[in-house]
Amino acid sequence: MLQNLSSETKILGGVLIFSLVLIMGAVFLLGQGGNSKDVKGEKAYNIDYSKGQKIGSDSAKVKLVEFSDLQCPACKAAEPEVKQVLAKYKNDLQFIYRHFPLPQHKNGRAAATLAEAAGEKNKFWEMHNKLFDSQENWSVLPDPTSYFLDLAGILDLDKDQVKKALVDRPYEGKINEDVAEGQSLGVNSTPTFFVNGKKLKLQSFADLDTAIADELKK
Repeated sequence: MLQNLSSETKILGGVLIFSLVLIMGAVFLLGQGGNSKDVKGEKAYNIDYSKGQKIGSDSAKVKLVEFSDLQCPACKAAEPEVKQVLAKYKNDLQFIYRHFPLPQHKNGRAAATLAEAAGEKNKFWEMHNKLFDSQENWSVLPDPTSYFLDLAGILDLDKDQVKKALVDRPYEGKINEDVAEGQSLGVNSTPTFFVNGKKLKLQSFADLDTAIADELKK
């Protein structure tokens, strides 16, 4: 009886977590405003493209910048579409990831630190993916250090070095720079996307494709 109850509880917990991801994604999209004919804002912001973690050539015609929080459910919900446009437009698109950990996500900065530490060994994107894939596991932990060290081990990173980074926070300045630039661009929620400097107003994450395709027509 207790075993059956435990299994049912786990299933219910999984359903609730999945539902939360969908709800957060919907809330994010509703908050973005706009309509399908007006995906991009009119103003092109002056973004510092030298900063952030990148996929794609610096000479790409279209630059897609995302301000993201690794603990944000809506950011996780956006990941499939981001990967889709990266595959579809890989010869014409550069993707730039910028950190924007929200204050209410208590493990967000530690997750950003872990990703940057992995980046020192050219494994930023691998850790980025691991963190989003396991978000529901570590986001609820009072102290995610042990879990993060397990992720580091999976990627064959030096656990002692990673633990030191989680304690000393050597990337705090870099993360703060990302947050400060995001705030100067009017970012107040995650994920927030810019295409060639124009802030996107999304009704669905599929609008990313529309915005990129429009820029490529110019």
